Amino acid sequence: MTLEAVPQAAGWNAGAGNVFRHESRLWWRSRRWWIHALLWTTLLNAIFLGMLWVASAANEGNLRLEEPAMGVGDILPQFVGLATLLSTIGVVVLTQGVMLDERKVGTLEWVLAKPLSRTGMVIAKYAAHALPVLLVFVALPWSGIYFLASRELGEPWPLGDFLGVAGLLALVHLFTLALVLMLGTWTTSRALVVGVPVGAVILYDSVHLFVDDMAGKLPFPWELTGVATMLAGGQPPVSVLPVVASVLWIGLVLAVAAWRFQRDEIL
Repeated sequence: MTLEAVPQAAGWNAGAGNVFRHESRLWWRSRRWWIHALLWTTLLNAIFLGMLWVASAANEGNLRLEEPAMGVGDILPQFVGLATLLSTIGVVVLTQGVMLDERKVGTLEWVLAKPLSRTGMVIAKYAAHALPVLLVFVALPWSGIYFLASRELGEPWPLGDFLGVAGLLALVHLFTLALVLMLGTWTTSRALVVGVPVGAVILYDSVHLFVDDMAGKLPFPWELTGVATMLAGGQPPVSVLPVVASVLWIGLVLAVAAWRFQRDEIL
């Protein structure tokens, strides 16, 4: 049966609530969310502590570094870039099956036989996975980073700067989730679903070295890492363009995912 022969659900969000509840249960009724939360909180905080220890040892003369970082104010910007790269990879690995698994296993045929809007399904899946992603990769680990940074500073890390950094990183991960979901509507290749977002981050960082004078001004989601790095170093953002553009990119990527899914002849 072709796609045109399948009755479509009325309204773009028909059945979206059921999909959202189902996808949410897969997270919250399993051990997956707290296992990953514990893993990533421990990993990122351990890396930050390690970087602080190296800086402290260098300052005390126990280590000889070419350009030793002198304090937490120097460590934080370096850590932001590394943590964003690692957690972006984590988001991709953790959410790669949002659309891909059901397409490969064949359960989408059964799901879409019900009165369900395909656009609603895309949006519901995105919304259901957004909260766990933000909890696992931003809220919990960066709460620990805030505590450690404040302790090292001897006073609370300015809350506005911290919330700005966390908000920018959250936006990066929300875009990454949207990109992974969109790729899952185009291909059943796990290598592509994982490799494209990760490769894009690495490639962007490499190319960005040649346009360093545009740092913090380019209209791409990956630019938010640089903006967050500036903010962590106590520098104000040079432009809001990356933030506005990232929100638009998320909307565009989800729209493309919905458009593609509407035309996928699954049934």
